[in-house]
Amino acid sequence: MTEILTTVVGRLTNAPVTRDLGGGREVVSFRMACNHGYMDRATGQWKESSTSYVSVDIWRRHLGRNVQGSFAKGDPVIAHGRLYVRDYEQEGRTRTAVTLVADAVGPDLNTTMAVVTRVRRTADGSLVEEAGMPMAGDGAAIPDDVAVGPRPAPDDEQIRQVAEAVPAARG
Repeated sequence: MTEILTTVVGRLTNAPVTRDLGGGREVVSFRMACNHGYMDRATGQWKESSTSYVSVDIWRRHLGRNVQGSFAKGDPVIAHGRLYVRDYEQEGRTRTAVTLVADAVGPDLNTTMAVVTRVRRTADGSLVEEAGMPMAGDGAAIPDDVAVGPRPAPDDEQIRQVAEAVPAARG
């Protein structure tokens, strides 16, 4: 069977949801709305033509947890993975479901800015924040005074400073 690898760009229509499948397995799912548009050459205006919806399933545990901790409804995202299309019957009509099994998910930086936080995981799967921090099994212990968990979101002043620095760095 041939796999269809593709990349989908859109916005989350719901917050990512984790479903526990038992036996230590879980899947994180969300839906994306992908708007299609075109430039009307006669008027010079951008026109929206349609919206497609894609369900996204994440079977990779760490990716799913990172997505769930990073994105909320309405966020612009890019998802890459294997595309599956299936037909089904509902109320006497044939419908089509499109699902992307994602191998990678990230923010769409065309319409948003992101703050990247590298995470590492210990052998039991818990997070250890910051690149360069020792991981369990590396032969080094994590110091007791090191904060473990998500970094606080940047405040408005930090975001303003980054936004001002980006054009200056390009110039």
